[in-house]
Amino acid sequence: MIPIISYSQDYQSQYPVQLGDRPAQYILGNEDVLLITVNLWGHVKKPGIYSIPSNFGIIDLLSSAGGPLKTARLNDVRIIRKNQEVITVNIEEFIKTGNQDLLVPLQPGDIVIVSGSVSDIFARIVAVMRDLAIIANVAFLASRIR
Repeated sequence: MIPIISYSQDYQSQYPVQLGDRPAQYILGNEDVLLITVNLWGHVKKPGIYSIPSNFGIIDLLSSAGGPLKTARLNDVRIIRKNQEVITVNIEEFIKTGNQDLLVPLQPGDIVIVSGSVSDIFARIVAVMRDLAIIANVAFLASRIR
């Protein structure tokens, strides 16, 4: 089974990848660029599995995915390593200070999770309640017609 890998259009044209039957931790792309595979989940424009150059950082990964959504909580981005270590990265603080020490290098198999803000969760709950109120209203009106 060949895994599905997505990249940005520019990256895909620069570094096409050939995969075998079994995914490797490292892949050698065109021009001898060493690639690693990472998963990106959550509040980004294009979440998915990405094969990126091994020297890419978390900012490069987020940029490849079209950037974070407005609802992203950038002060609580989590990286889950294969050894089950969970690392919290404060990208918001990096944006304010430019301090590169706040960024953690990515490793093969990392799962990067960009969580949503509390206001996003609240908005979803309100939307579900609104939809339920509309359904209840329609059912009530339908029962009065009979």
